[in-house]
Amino acid sequence: MVVHSLVDVPQYERAETVTSWFRDGDAPAEFRVGHDRGLSGHFGAGRIGELGVAEILVDGVDSSVHRRTRPGASDPDLLVFSMTNTGTSAVQQNGHHVSLPPTHMVLTSTRYELDARQWGSSHRYSIVIPYRTLGLPDRLVDPLLASRLQIDEALASTVSGFLMRVVHQSIRGGDQAMDVLSTPIIDMVRGVISSAGGDAARAREPLADTLFPRIMEYVRLHLFDHGLSAARIAHAHSISVRYLYTVLARESLSLGDWIREQRAHTAAGLLTDSAHDLSIADIAHRTGYADQAHFSRSFRRWYGTSPREWRRIHRTA
Repeated sequence: MVVHSLVDVPQYERAETVTSWFRDGDAPAEFRVGHDRGLSGHFGAGRIGELGVAEILVDGVDSSVHRRTRPGASDPDLLVFSMTNTGTSAVQQNGHHVSLPPTHMVLTSTRYELDARQWGSSHRYSIVIPYRTLGLPDRLVDPLLASRLQIDEALASTVSGFLMRVVHQSIRGGDQAMDVLSTPIIDMVRGVISSAGGDAARAREPLADTLFPRIMEYVRLHLFDHGLSAARIAHAHSISVRYLYTVLARESLSLGDWIREQRAHTAAGLLTDSAHDLSIADIAHRTGYADQAHFSRSFRRWYGTSPREWRRIHRTA
């Protein structure tokens, strides 16, 4: 795993440095700076099994990325599945053009020339997958290149959230144990592309195989929502509450206990955070509890003491 930062790079060398990052990636491209207001950022790259992964933050410039095809190149044909965390970009490829606001996904290919532009800050994550590994027909993939993927909102948010988190952890942690995630990653991408391409039959199996991680990502994204419930989670994934609990039981997970534990853990950190000094009532509200009394009972269950006493002990320490 490789992580580079511009922090220690002189300002006059930064554009060329970022250019080298893009040039040396799994899908090499040319990076060009437009309006430079003080370029900063970082670049991380690594692998999860046979998949290439990258996290790129470019801030303080309007910029563009250009990738040309290379006739006769020995490299395998690659698909690049990218998720924009922040920033607005526009992508053009294979006769398609799309503008992407934050949190959207886009599919591109090394088979065709690519032009992309971003304005101001751009923070994105990418997964590079060989065509042969994805195993989808060109007639399904090609029409989706540089297009807005028309899929269910819950599917889009859980897949992008899961993949961004996994890419970030893989690059920052450098743990080879994450290679076991290559199969669910491929299945998620295959399911999203098949679903966006209108092939429900082809999407059914990979989406079913990745239902549990997508459910858990949905819960993480909505962990502090006051209205989070089993019924809401099931509805977002077009399944019954009964089947939701069946899926969770296969993984030996108690949904209610997991949510309460995660909320209590977050609350414990906020209670000892003197930098913000939130009231206990504010912390209860921020971590998804209906009222302070409910929060106190749940917190005592996990930590054996009241939130007030927890704060006193740890701040004294």
